[in-house]
Amino acid sequence: MADKVGASHSSTAGGAAGTAAAAAGSTAAEVAGEAAFNRQLAALTATSTKAAERDVELRVVTTELSTVKKVADERVQ
Repeated sequence: MADKVGASHSSTAGGAAGTAAAAAGSTAAEVAGEAAFNRQLAALTATSTKAAERDVELRVVTTELSTVKKVADERVQ
């Protein structure tokens, strides 16, 4: 009975291997999460750039329409 008291070396080694595997899995999940975050950030940047370009186009059109309206109003008077 005395030889069955305490942890065996195989269970200690198995626990260490399990901990190492969990750490590797955690690191892989972190890398995958970071890659997904970077893809989302790139998509957001692209969308933001398109929105800024669209905003400039709308400002140009608004300015042109305002100018046309001003000219038309002057002709009416």
